[in-house]
Amino acid sequence: MTTKLFFSLLTIGATALHAAERSTFDFGWTFKYYGTGLRATARASSEQGNNPAAHAIDGNPHTRWCANSEKPGQRLHITPGTQEKIKTINIIWENGKPKDLTARIRSGRKSVSKSFSDCGERTHINIGGRPVHSLSLTVKGTSMAVWASIREVEFIGMNDKPISLGSTSAYPRTGAEKPGFKGADEFKPVQLPHDWAIESPFLAAEPNETGKLPWNGMGWYRKEFAVPASFDREKERYYLDFDGVMANPQVYVNGKLAGEWGYGYSPFRVDLTPHLIAGQNNLIAVRATNAEASTRWYPGAGIYRHTWLEKTGPIHIAQWGVYATTPEVSADAATVRVETTLDNTSGREAELTVQQSIGEAAARPVTVTLAPGESRAVTQEVRLIRPTLWSCESPHLYILRTAVYQGSKRIDDKETPIGIRSTEWRADGFYLNGKRVQLKGVCEHHDLGPLGAAFHERAFERKIEILREMGCNSIRTTHNTPAAELLDLCDRHGMLVIDEVFDIWKYQKYDKVNGYHQHWPVWWQKDVRAMAMRDRNHPCIIAWSGGNEIIEIVRQDGPGISRAIRDEFRKYDATRPYTVGVNAAAGAWNGFAESMDVYGYNYKPDHYRAFETKHRPGMPYYGSETASCVGSRDTYFFPVKWGVGDGFRNFQVSAYGLYAPGWAYCPDVEFTAQDMNPNCAGEYVWTGFDYIGEPTPYNQDKTNANNFENEAERKKYMALLKEMGNKAPSRSSYFGIIDLAGFPKDTYYLYQSRWRPELKQAHILPHWNWRGREGEVTPVMVFSAGDEAELFLNGKSQGVRRKGEGEFFAQHGVKVNKNGHRFVWEDVKYAPGELRVVVKKDGKPWATATRRTTGKSVRARARADRSTIAGDARDLSFISVALVDAKGRVVPTDCRKVSFAIEGPARLVGFCNGDPTDQRCMQSPHQAFFNGRIVAVVRGLRGESGEANITIRPEGLEATRISVAIEAASAEQLRR
Repeated sequence: MTTKLFFSLLTIGATALHAAERSTFDFGWTFKYYGTGLRATARASSEQGNNPAAHAIDGNPHTRWCANSEKPGQRLHITPGTQEKIKTINIIWENGKPKDLTARIRSGRKSVSKSFSDCGERTHINIGGRPVHSLSLTVKGTSMAVWASIREVEFIGMNDKPISLGSTSAYPRTGAEKPGFKGADEFKPVQLPHDWAIESPFLAAEPNETGKLPWNGMGWYRKEFAVPASFDREKERYYLDFDGVMANPQVYVNGKLAGEWGYGYSPFRVDLTPHLIAGQNNLIAVRATNAEASTRWYPGAGIYRHTWLEKTGPIHIAQWGVYATTPEVSADAATVRVETTLDNTSGREAELTVQQSIGEAAARPVTVTLAPGESRAVTQEVRLIRPTLWSCESPHLYILRTAVYQGSKRIDDKETPIGIRSTEWRADGFYLNGKRVQLKGVCEHHDLGPLGAAFHERAFERKIEILREMGCNSIRTTHNTPAAELLDLCDRHGMLVIDEVFDIWKYQKYDKVNGYHQHWPVWWQKDVRAMAMRDRNHPCIIAWSGGNEIIEIVRQDGPGISRAIRDEFRKYDATRPYTVGVNAAAGAWNGFAESMDVYGYNYKPDHYRAFETKHRPGMPYYGSETASCVGSRDTYFFPVKWGVGDGFRNFQVSAYGLYAPGWAYCPDVEFTAQDMNPNCAGEYVWTGFDYIGEPTPYNQDKTNANNFENEAERKKYMALLKEMGNKAPSRSSYFGIIDLAGFPKDTYYLYQSRWRPELKQAHILPHWNWRGREGEVTPVMVFSAGDEAELFLNGKSQGVRRKGEGEFFAQHGVKVNKNGHRFVWEDVKYAPGELRVVVKKDGKPWATATRRTTGKSVRARARADRSTIAGDARDLSFISVALVDAKGRVVPTDCRKVSFAIEGPARLVGFCNGDPTDQRCMQSPHQAFFNGRIVAVVRGLRGESGEANITIRPEGLEATRISVAIEAASAEQLRR
């Protein structure tokens, strides 16, 4: 009997018996934010730069607080941020040499002082079982040989175990997990994915490193769902899958803890079955808590990714239980090897048959017997003749169908999209299907601008479309496990992915006392497993990245930790190499590189040659983070200088594409380095899009001084920052090639000219509205793939420029020709009118472009990226609005206010103008243009259809209207 015939016989008359049913669980939730709770803090009278006070309470004995001198009387003040009763406080000193200590303990309104002489390695303070609200330590008896230096201050609870400061236990209990909770009326309806923080205005007092939004604190979600009276837990299993909850989620079912996780970016599953009650509504309650000082960018808050309810029989395909690889791939044939893991959670032995098929091709069926409680993997192969290979240009996907039979009954099935392709990293770069592909990549944080961290598939698809138009072919998911749908989109659009899991490993990074290092001992293997198991079938993924700029790169145990992560990935997928984003130069020669398969360089273009020829010859490498060029869209400052630290002013950055923080450089530097080192596999620019938080060079602290190379600019800015109480207004990044609203900055066209050299394109900057600058030098640049360009101002030639000719400048140790990757006219004097450039390539006409001085704004022009969307409460339309003059030209200097309104079966769910300093809530309909542009986001109502009419009212101008059609959603769309 042939395999195909056997499969046909199995399917004749076969009916599903407890086959898995999977559907969205995103609707019907309510939510309440309970605030920030208690906070653990540490401050000192002085501290060394690498040994801050926070290290004394980070739970890590490998870090320390150290005073900045031997001077006696140094003080350390700790607020533990917990209401738990304390039995003992242990002070672990850096060394055992004698010193004296005075400790002042405050509990409620009472304070007690205790003195200790000749402190050795440890000092024990007996508290006696009461809360400690603060602890002040004064270290005396110090000398040149013995400084004030403490490894750790431990607060020991009544169970004789250390209390994790800043942990979720510090938050008060509410009773929200209970079915009869009396405060349920205070909860508001929400739709998942939901980010509670993005609903807030930006808050001046909040740190702008994390976006000036109230992401920290505790929130509760509640949802009731009906369980049929026929429910029998011996015959059915209910699982609730979370794609990500920020953070430290605890999931309760009918008041009982059913599951929890640590890392806010990881997917996880909760088995609801033991806790469900048949024939009534059952309550799901989820607590999310974000601790302060746990992140260095905006993380979002709450259940910010999708949730799914899966109902199965007791014998079923395991979660992420279908794993497909392609060990043999050619244009003539391909072998798809499928490993299927089956779970028997019943109390009986079961004989099962597993069948795999891809279209008409099928594997030989395999029959196995599973004992009660057993899990087992079954391996089969499907042979494809003349397969269509997955590539960036043609991202063809096959559907792998897995069916499980018990006798003649089909009891479970699953469809898995797969791509047939081969990948290989060689010493001279990355190869896809045997062809070298230069990686033209960007790094992407996970937030979606005006939608916050709440993941919307269409919003990220729009990102991909804009990036692909630029010539981008790859994304690095910095610096955390991405949303599952992000990878689905990259599969469909041919976007290669480096899938990254961590930003922090075992050791604390910077001042993040509540960072991932607190989770490390318990969770790291679970988090690696979750990402690798979930993501390993995606053809878009070309490498696993264990981390980014981690402290371990220069620690003695760093290579061992990195190898452990690598080996953990290999347990679940050995078909892809392991990499890390390395910022410390020593990583190339101190043994750390040996833990990796592919080396990722962060901001080291001047090290590529030595890496190839001296440190690691033959090892594949790439730029895992490059450039970090900063800029504000359509914003320019004069005079134009070529120093990396010039161009910062008024909390904005000049958009000439030249400026960066002190560690970084302009795009031309990386281009030049790659031209000089063609074996470099490519780059991942920091970043594709702007993102919330990390508004370098305007961080909210004194480290701003490190972002300036121009001393005069540095002094001016630092004085202004001091006047504002170190509260810079910036709340989102300047790094993006594309701004937070999705509008390209000028550098977009510089990358486009590099990454799409066949495109006949030219782009002129700056804009040409400079009233008051008549006769002043206003440099002009042109980005184009041509090799020669002539610029005209009001018909008069400003000269011809040729690629590679003219002066040089240097950034980051690399010497670059000013006309090497752009065309530059530094002596143009402004006059209103028209700039026009004529570009040639190989002596032939290539492209032309113009910039004109505009008139005043006369109206708003609105355009929808999609004029029809589904009424499924997921699909989105982005309405781009521009202020234009009488000739329809965008006015790039108009920042007037604007308001929005909508009628019909849709809602306005977000607004963004791309201004990193705008403090308005991005969900308020009252906004302002930034340099002539703004975007509004429309979402259709679930289960409704019709026409949605959006009214746009710019201040001082007539209203503009635009319509979006809302189509009735299909049953499949509503299920998803």
